[in-house]
Amino acid sequence: MCPLLLAGPMLHHRDMQVIATRPVRVADRLAVVRMGVSAVLLLLTGVLVGWLCLATPLVSGAQPQGRPTGMEVATGVFAWAFAIVVPAGLLLIGLARAVGTVEAWGALRPRTMTPRLAGALGPDHMAITDLVLPGGRRIHELVLGPFGLAILSEVPPPSMSRHQDGRWELRADRGRWIPIESPTDRAARDAERVRGWLTSDDRDFLVRVYAAVVTDDPRVQRTPQCAVVTSRDLASWLAGLSPQRGLTSARRERLAQMLQSVARGH
Repeated sequence: MCPLLLAGPMLHHRDMQVIATRPVRVADRLAVVRMGVSAVLLLLTGVLVGWLCLATPLVSGAQPQGRPTGMEVATGVFAWAFAIVVPAGLLLIGLARAVGTVEAWGALRPRTMTPRLAGALGPDHMAITDLVLPGGRRIHELVLGPFGLAILSEVPPPSMSRHQDGRWELRADRGRWIPIESPTDRAARDAERVRGWLTSDDRDFLVRVYAAVVTDDPRVQRTPQCAVVTSRDLASWLAGLSPQRGLTSARRERLAQMLQSVARGH
């Protein structure tokens, strides 16, 4: 079987070829750095204002003495309110911004699985990350090989998701939980959309499309439409899929060119 011939924004590996369609830009990293700097400034400002209010006569000097007038009482109350609310508010906002910075930085880290498979799969395999199909459906990861296509999906981190009463929920802003699609259902739907897209382009040959969720999370159970594979076993699972009869090298290369065209946005 001949290697797949590809061009474009590609990560070159010794064996399997991986196309990254959404690389991390310098502007994304700079935005995260700006978030981090603002978080540090807010925290430092909160500490400084708190120190000025509590360790200096700034607030105590505004407290009324003897028999204060109404204006003096109001001034004293305002001074103490300022000493409590402003530093605490700055610290809370800075802490929230710091947490957001950590999460944003984590989102920039490559979470794709296929680059780690490059050394385990041969040059007759190709992977594309973050592929957007015609119609807007985003496919997290897709692997093309002698077996056909495999749609790979992941599970949100346990710290950001929960599974109860058969429902999946994702933690949103301010601790709210919003319902999300089950990872296995999403992978199965992604596979179905890929099948529909391929069928509309070529009705003479139907490519097999597998769906799998790659996770070590025991909460995720396989379904008839979607497999569940651990990250440790992913390479062997892909290598163990039976080659599809009729999926010749020429057809596979044509399919690779189709995927390349969609990855480029053509």
